[in-house]
Amino acid sequence: MSSPAASERREPYLVAELAEMWRVAPSTVYRLIYARRLRAERHGAGGKAIRVPPDAVAEYLTSIAAEVA
Repeated sequence: MSSPAASERREPYLVAELAEMWRVAPSTVYRLIYARRLRAERHGAGGKAIRVPPDAVAEYLTSIAAEVA
């Protein structure tokens, strides 16, 4: 589960983008968000659109690397 451009990217990720990058179902990404393991932000009218900032992706990847080590 890597994201090579996370450090260079400026716009937030869509849940579907992360799911595709990590080769998991979108529901898996939502579970990480709702469990507060992956930080996300709400955007748009009514705050219904969920976006994940690139720095949050980097934080998550660092945390799972630490768990494995």
